[in-house]
Amino acid sequence: MKKLVYAGIVAAVGLSVSSSMALIAGSKHDLSNTANKIRAANPADVNNEICVFCHTPHGSNQSFVGAPLWNKAIDTTVTYQVYGGGQTTGGTTVGQPGDVSRACLSCHDGVNAINSIINLPGSGGWNSAGNLIAFTVDNGTTTIPAGTAATMPSGITQIGTDLRNDHPVGVLYRGDEASPPASLVPTTTALPSGFVIAGDKDGNPGPTVGDLLRAGKIECVSCHDPHLGENPTFLRLANTGSQLCLTCHAK
Repeated sequence: MKKLVYAGIVAAVGLSVSSSMALIAGSKHDLSNTANKIRAANPADVNNEICVFCHTPHGSNQSFVGAPLWNKAIDTTVTYQVYGGGQTTGGTTVGQPGDVSRACLSCHDGVNAINSIINLPGSGGWNSAGNLIAFTVDNGTTTIPAGTAATMPSGITQIGTDLRNDHPVGVLYRGDEASPPASLVPTTTALPSGFVIAGDKDGNPGPTVGDLLRAGKIECVSCHDPHLGENPTFLRLANTGSQLCLTCHAK
């Protein structure tokens, strides 16, 4: 019965279990994969599980709503420097990242612990403050011991807390306004063939630009799917010919 309930929850949030598992296994987000530079030092500590680093079917983080059944303790008080000093070139206010983007930043901001797991596999491993498992960020050359926070090392994967040189997130998409910015397409615009989305988000027929938004805003998941390991940098659509950019930008 519990398995059926969990399957129903996964279906309700629009995830495909089979495709997500097939794509994340062996990817950079598979933190139990010993071929990865950044990973659990001892994958056996988490029963060689893949999903446990972000999700748990039971005992999840109830105070965080950015992702389903979240299995990480996360500091949601972290303040980020935002694009354009808080305003886009079109005059749109850029706020703090939304919760769904904070889920991504909980590993990529260099502040939150990558190795925090609330509910470890098996019994007796639940800790609301998060269990800090042994971890490595250099493919095992050194081990960060259990109980010590491991953060994303400097480099391209550490986005940091300074988001001024990154595409804005937490920013309202204004393509449907009476006088919208000329650079944005309407949210009813159909997505290009091959775009990977996780269900209908806006109620418009067919996969549309509106399905990429969260509460009407651009967030990390508008362009990236953390389970889509087959595409470089987990893009929802390969950016050949800038087709990902041109999905929203009328250029």
